[in-house]
Amino acid sequence: MYDIIVMGSINMDVIVESYGLPKRGNNDLCKSIKTAAGGKGNNQAVSAARYGKKVCFIGCVGNDDSGRQLRENLRRRGVDDTYMLVKEGQNTGSCVAIIEPSGDNTMMGCDGANTSFGADDVSHILEQIDGKILLIQQETSKESVLAAMRIARAKGMYVILDPAPVTMINPEAFPYADLIVPNSNETRHITGIEVSDEKSALEAARKIHSMGVRNVIVKMGGNGCLLSQDEKTVFIPSLPVKAVDTVGAGDCFAGALANHLIDDMTDLESAVRFAQVVAGIKVSRFGGHDAIPALDEVKSVLSDLTV
Repeated sequence: MYDIIVMGSINMDVIVESYGLPKRGNNDLCKSIKTAAGGKGNNQAVSAARYGKKVCFIGCVGNDDSGRQLRENLRRRGVDDTYMLVKEGQNTGSCVAIIEPSGDNTMMGCDGANTSFGADDVSHILEQIDGKILLIQQETSKESVLAAMRIARAKGMYVILDPAPVTMINPEAFPYADLIVPNSNETRHITGIEVSDEKSALEAARKIHSMGVRNVIVKMGGNGCLLSQDEKTVFIPSLPVKAVDTVGAGDCFAGALANHLIDDMTDLESAVRFAQVVAGIKVSRFGGHDAIPALDEVKSVLSDLTV
């Protein structure tokens, strides 16, 4: 049995470190351009495996160099890729991320093989494997997401839904989630509420509860996050750091959250605090998977915060 099964997208990213977003029609220079493994599912799987849990990733790549490189990266970082599919005639997903001097990022991607992952594919794979947690986003087909969540719930798995991207949000999936972790933009799309502080986050969380989700974490980037479960609400501030690269921060958070929950499914607050520190350290440095901090560093920061 796996500790965590992550299902989702896997892309080859092109990261552009810019001096600022170019104006339409301009031909601007930038600081650097590099390629890196990406995709929300891929990022979350690597983050979940960073701290010693048994993690399996399921998703699709094309029969191309990018797909082979991405699978090798997963294996190198301790993620089992046994149940991934290679789709003939499809290109591996790709994404371009432009990072501004503030650390904020703007992205544009091509789904490629990701959206060819269907409900039948999911059913066939999940018949063969079991896990304690399913961590899932919505960058594969809507049918595959719904099928995976239904099967995982029937198997007694704890289901964490990252409802991204906003264009793929499907409220029909919400009742199958034990926990949902939207950012402020996704929260606004789901609830119609502009989230900017603890009060507005709580209002939005209550609305999401009414959609059938018991546990909600509303992420507000540098403004912290709100955990709402049953009658308990806790506001958890972000780590006070200078953000230089926010690409994959939410994915890093989700993977670390799932990892920590494996140790104690009843202590969601501790898992959120752990994930906040992991994501905070991640955004303070450049890099993709290599920027995910080691466990000793995370524990040291957590210890300082509790003094």
